[in-house]
Amino acid sequence: MKRGFSLLEVVIVLVILGLLLVLGISNFLRWRAQAELEEAARSLAQAFQYARAEAKRTDSSRCVKVWPEGWASGQDCGTLSNPTRRFQGAQVSASNYTLPASVQFNPPYGTTDAPLKKFTLQHSRYPSLQRNVNVVGVIGKAVVR
Repeated sequence: MKRGFSLLEVVIVLVILGLLLVLGISNFLRWRAQAELEEAARSLAQAFQYARAEAKRTDSSRCVKVWPEGWASGQDCGTLSNPTRRFQGAQVSASNYTLPASVQFNPPYGTTDAPLKKFTLQHSRYPSLQRNVNVVGVIGKAVVR
């Protein structure tokens, strides 16, 4: 009586493992893309919230300017000419304003004059993956959807 596996049995097991690995890798890459997109959306929303809080705290205007590849923040929108923070694996694909779009937060309450600013972030490898970052009305609250 022989012990061990035949060549056919080993090949079949390797083919099955290869198929499972391919399926697992594609799901992992899509999950990683979703995480990158979520991180980009949260960081943009955090930039808006920080600028709003700074406008309240310092009693001076703050601005966040958004380009397709990133954003910059500072006191004056006119001096912001290039993004200082860049999105990793994502970009702003659409907005209800032309890009680059500025959001100005005014003292003493960190309000903004825009009724709604909407930024749609899209993943570079998976265009179907999208997240929206909205700066809601006069109160200037940032919401990720």
